[in-house]
Amino acid sequence: MQYSLIAWSAVFTIQLGAFATDWVPEIHEGCNLLASQLPGRVSFPNSTQYALSNIYYSGRQAEIHPACFVTPEDTEDVATTMKILTSSSIPFTVKSGGHTAFDGGSNIAHRVTVDLVRLNQIVLSDDRQTVSVGPGNRWANLSETLDPLGLAVVGGRVSDVGVSGLILGGGISYFSGRYGWACDNVRNFEVVLASGEVVNASPQSNEDLFWALRGGGGSNFGIVTRFDLVAFEQGDVWLYTALYPLSSSTELVPAFVDLSINGLPADHDGHTFFIMTNLAALGGFIIANYLYHATPPTTVGDTPEVFVKSASVAGSFLNTTTVANITTHSKAISEPYGGRKAWAGTSVYLGEGAAQLLQDIIPFYKEHANLLIETAKETNETVEPFFVYQPITANILDAMQKNGGNALGLTPEKGPLVHIQVTTHWETAHLDCLVRQSAADLIAQIQALAEERGLFAGYTYMNYAEKNQDVYAGSDSGEEDKDEDEDDYNDDNNRSDDDDDIDSSGVIRV
Repeated sequence: MQYSLIAWSAVFTIQLGAFATDWVPEIHEGCNLLASQLPGRVSFPNSTQYALSNIYYSGRQAEIHPACFVTPEDTEDVATTMKILTSSSIPFTVKSGGHTAFDGGSNIAHRVTVDLVRLNQIVLSDDRQTVSVGPGNRWANLSETLDPLGLAVVGGRVSDVGVSGLILGGGISYFSGRYGWACDNVRNFEVVLASGEVVNASPQSNEDLFWALRGGGGSNFGIVTRFDLVAFEQGDVWLYTALYPLSSSTELVPAFVDLSINGLPADHDGHTFFIMTNLAALGGFIIANYLYHATPPTTVGDTPEVFVKSASVAGSFLNTTTVANITTHSKAISEPYGGRKAWAGTSVYLGEGAAQLLQDIIPFYKEHANLLIETAKETNETVEPFFVYQPITANILDAMQKNGGNALGLTPEKGPLVHIQVTTHWETAHLDCLVRQSAADLIAQIQALAEERGLFAGYTYMNYAEKNQDVYAGSDSGEEDKDEDEDDYNDDNNRSDDDDDIDSSGVIRV
């Protein structure tokens, strides 16, 4: 089956920079038509529902104001919405949890934003093997339902992140070492296509669409209205967190690399990430080392064998051990809404010399962070610069290959690797340009040094990317038939793949 790309037929009917006032009547006519067909499910500026729908994780998104929000309540509503929007060539975008950092990730100015918040069903199958989930859920909704039942799914680690965006972009999880990413653990997608037709995509039905939705971004092919997720038995999760001065990186980075190459592939219940930031209250630059294990030790105070080396690095000024359910862990690392956020990412191979490379790029991060901090001081603002290492280990890559593989283009032959994330939180638009340019410069420095040493991997995790990053460049799946399907569509619609400036509004984000 050939799938129409909704983004091309709707959001991309016009270039973003070409929006003109003569579109306004058509947009408002479209909003009014939606309101007549979907009473109580369309909201306009200065209404309570509009204000609620326009709440976003990042102020860069919340300051955008669509002509109207549509809040469908079921799949039929989504199909009706799709038919009206596409037949009228009205530009639109889709919101699940609204957790994307950049402007336009899941909101669109003066057009239509489809807010899936009311599609929030959670239904457990009788055999407890499958959970059917609406895209309007946050991960906390799901864990709060499953924790008391001793069940879990491969899902997000932060409570407020939306279900849909995380899955469609890949989905790093506490349980990825055993099961792969969230997108690898979907049994079936219910999808509304551009035509309004409702289809299911699974290993047995619409297989190409099933493949594309797992890590391909999703909304280029339709709006997912239900995810049927694999459920499994899971109790509490063990967590060890330790804070160090940044100078401890000389010991922590080699331990992190050894854990990623040798430890985690041998113990699939382990999970880790490694955060650097600057906190004046704690004396400046610090490292937060997070070690998770899905099977807590039977003896209180013990450390899982896989983490003994990492947890024994001396010099921490604060460390805690917590055994708790998924909801508790996910809320502990949840971030407040408001303020401005930016993410950007890249990746390097965990090959020979990786530990030295990961150590050598830390001064690049410090230079970036100091520039932002000193500039923010000039206007009495605060800025929080983060630098994050997350491994994509051999066992994760193996788990990604089930059910025909996913659209991420990550294979055991192309790994293992470390994804490097540059994250910034700040207060006002005054710093917007500097934050974006400084992050881009930092990413360029990292990539140049990694290329020089033969360790540049080229993969950028979609859910951590800035809007101008090409997240598909490093995701070559090698599946020629799927590439040909996309080429055929682009040829039929006279669209060039160079239209990168209009990509962001067509992708469902977390």
